[in-house]
Amino acid sequence: MKFVVNTKALKNATNLGIIKSNISKYFYRSNVVQITANHDTLKINIEASGIKTKMTLGGSGDEDVTKSVIVDCSIFKTLIDSIESDILSIEFVAGGICIHAGTSKFSVPQMLDSNDVQLEEPIDNFTVSNTVTIKPADWQFVKDHQMYAIATKESHPVYKNVWVGDNNDILVGDFDLSLFTYSKRGEFDSVCLFPPTIINLFTSLPEGSTVSKVGRSYILNIETDSYSMITEFMPKYEDDEAVGSYNAQMIISMLAHPESYITIDVGAITKFINQAAILKQSDLDKIFDFILNDGTLTLTNKTNSYTMSVDSSDSYSVKFNSELLKSVLSNFDSDKVNIAPMTRGDMTIGCIFWTDSLTTVLAGMG
Repeated sequence: MKFVVNTKALKNATNLGIIKSNISKYFYRSNVVQITANHDTLKINIEASGIKTKMTLGGSGDEDVTKSVIVDCSIFKTLIDSIESDILSIEFVAGGICIHAGTSKFSVPQMLDSNDVQLEEPIDNFTVSNTVTIKPADWQFVKDHQMYAIATKESHPVYKNVWVGDNNDILVGDFDLSLFTYSKRGEFDSVCLFPPTIINLFTSLPEGSTVSKVGRSYILNIETDSYSMITEFMPKYEDDEAVGSYNAQMIISMLAHPESYITIDVGAITKFINQAAILKQSDLDKIFDFILNDGTLTLTNKTNSYTMSVDSSDSYSVKFNSELLKSVLSNFDSDKVNIAPMTRGDMTIGCIFWTDSLTTVLAGMG
């Protein structure tokens, strides 16, 4: 069977549906795409962790049968992107498909037998309610400036996700490092947890895309003149089994901006940290004292030091891992960052860093 389809429509659909950053060796189904055709419809099913997508396109099949194949999604997307002819045909053959474009023919082998495996499909019968308009630029901010703080260890699985509150709050953090980033970029009206794959989905969407809550999932429905897309994404929740609490309210309470603070030049501090790293001889050399005293900020270890004048009469000292400190400073979207001590009783236990758009807390080393 051959199915003829408009090339531009297929390119647009695959570019929207197949998100490169969501392809992972840890979730095998994200590496493949299921292509199904009958006499007048081409259906493309895609999965990623927490996401199920169905793309539907019109076209013409030369037989009144249904054929299906599962192929490598990266190969399929890259090949379709390279085709310049106005139309192409997908021929279903034993062991895969052949793509015919102009005078060219390309063979794409199947990765899984679709008789044994079917990619899951999103809900397609639902009532639209509680719609949320996604702002891709806001989620790009979260991805660019907050996601570096997401936990990488399995000891606290809840912190491997982005916490989204019902008051525009977004927290990303690592409990083991006591590192948390906070912004007001959210627009969801219920508390939930988004894995990185869902953030990647949001950043790839057209401006103005809306989602609707259906049970514990959200449904995205995009209709164009040349294709339609239904995506179901499934957040995690703190009451899910083996997830646990993010302790978000406790963390947010630590994020208030103190009245007394210093403002530092990010580039100067990060440049010094990079220079000191050249001379590092052991991991102990990564530990720096961050000292504010009598209008002077000093960053020093046993062999290197840097000082800058600041407008402050406060005095405190805290030890930081210089690599973590550099990560915190370099992930702001500003050349200037405000800093104040985070205290417990008479002890300085870390610092709070902020600009108008982002707040970060980092605990010091004991």
